[in-house]
Formats: sequence, structure tokens, C-alpha cells
Amino acid sequence: MTTVREIVRGQNLAQLTSQSTVREAARYMVDNSVGSVLVMDEGALRGIFTERDALTIFVATRRNPDLTHLSEVMTEAPQTLSPDATPQDAAQRMNAGKFRHMPVVDGEGRVLGVISQRDLVAVGASPQS
Repeated sequence: MTTVREIVRGQNLAQLTSQSTVREAARYMVDNSVGSVLVMDEGALRGIFTERDALTIFVATRRNPDLTHLSEVMTEAPQTLSPDATPQDAAQRMNAGKFRHMPVVDGEGRVLGVISQRDLVAVGASPQS
């Protein structure tokens, strides 16, 4: 059976620091065709910043993306998924939490990647299950 570990294997971690700006995060996501960035400080996961977060900052709050740091707007201490979880487990958790992206973290706290709804659709595990 496929595990989340297999889905994220070989992923380059899309990551920035908490002091990166919203503009830097948005540019990174566009340039790398990703829907989220992990917010990491000194190798530790601090949060996640997503396309939805960017939309909220740019449109809804009118905050200046050049002056707003990720630490101010990220989802802090996001829920994570074990690499041994199945795609169906991931779909269920993501659907329940209304997440489109979820960090995959091993038992030692190492971030292995991010699983997305698109990843789940690709392996036949509907995020709406």
C-alpha cells in the first residue's frame, strides 16, 4: 500500500524563514509552482503559508506584502501528518481540517515534505472523501 512517505519522497522543501515577507513568499510560490511554503527557523517547522493566506493578505486585509513578515500571518504550529499514513488517512485529515496542504513530519520532528490535495487526487485518494 502506498504511504505518504512515498508521495513526498524526493520533494524539495519549499521553505522560507519567519522573517521573510509575504511578497517573498508569493514570489517563491509563483517561481516554483507550489501552493505553500513551510516557515522554518533553524531547521524547525514554525508554520505554513499558503496561497489562501496570500489572498487574504493581499485582498482582504490590505496589509503591505513588502512589510508583512510570515511570522505575522502564517498558520503557526500546523497539524502534521506521519510519513507512514496512507493517502486515504491524509485525505480524511485534510478534509476534516479544511486543509489543502499538510506538512509531513517524521517521529524525530524532521519535515519530509508537504502533501497537497493535488497529490492525493493523483494517487486516487480524493480529498473530499
